[in-house]
Amino acid sequence: MSTLPPLTVERFFTTWAFDPWMAILVVATFAAYLLGVRAASRRGHRWPIARTVWFATLGLGVAVIATMSSLAVYSQVLLWPMALQVSLLLTVVPVGLGLGDPLGLLTNAVSPDAAPRVRRALANPVVRALTFPAVAPVLAVVTQFIVFYSGYIGAAQQSSVVMGVLQLQLIVTGCLFALPMLGVEILPSWCTQPIRMTFAGLDGLLDAIPGIAVMTSAGLVAHGYYGTVDRSWGPTPSWDQVIAGGLMLTVAEVVAIPFIAILFRAWIREDAAAARDIDRRLDLEALRTDASLDEGTSELTRPWWETDPGPLADRAARYGWTDRPS
Repeated sequence: MSTLPPLTVERFFTTWAFDPWMAILVVATFAAYLLGVRAASRRGHRWPIARTVWFATLGLGVAVIATMSSLAVYSQVLLWPMALQVSLLLTVVPVGLGLGDPLGLLTNAVSPDAAPRVRRALANPVVRALTFPAVAPVLAVVTQFIVFYSGYIGAAQQSSVVMGVLQLQLIVTGCLFALPMLGVEILPSWCTQPIRMTFAGLDGLLDAIPGIAVMTSAGLVAHGYYGTVDRSWGPTPSWDQVIAGGLMLTVAEVVAIPFIAILFRAWIREDAAAARDIDRRLDLEALRTDASLDEGTSELTRPWWETDPGPLADRAARYGWTDRPS
């Protein structure tokens, strides 16, 4: 550790350390995703290219950067690269994977006989509990406190196996929140897009807590490991800790804003799709009514879209198809 040269801007962008196990995991994951896209295409489902791009870049690409770049190398001697690595794996990578919607791809790629089994597995009570948007953010906060306020970091830096477990734990924990919010419908039916946006805002507030705690902690975080590091360059341990907490706070809040924007865009698209469906159904009812009049039907009953309360009756009133005041 003491043999690492000072971290400069050039070394920050050019220092890399190949991690064979993470490389295998990333390649295998992307290969499985592409096979799923191919299988879905064969079954008549055209998978959006944008989802594949998000999955590969913001998801797997950022995972490679977090685990093989200078962040992984210099996390051996500085806390702030470790903190940034944790934040990327816990927040950014899951959002990228969630935008790729791998679970939705799975339901489209499997055979019609296997699809119900996949849906039943996703509807498992344990899965439902872990992915509930009020539970997953708490798990993320607890995970960060365990990482920084226990001997987890020291054990991870001294063992590649423990480091691999830590990295996977962070990604999976983040995915428990991001995948249901951005992809396949695992959440309860009442968890509409506006409610999801509310949960996303609360998640952003909760994610700020660990960063603030690290930044303002009176004692040194992970002192059992970083207190033994011998280096004559870089920030002091206390200033290193302030930088680490500030980066955690920044990443949490920066990710929360586009995350909410993505959900808002999905809300607009869902509302537009519902409006198109309502218009189509109204047009069909209008055609049926015109056909009845052309056939000389003597007795007309008021169509259901005039009498049933809801958006159809409201829209029919605006079109002037009913005597209900608009």
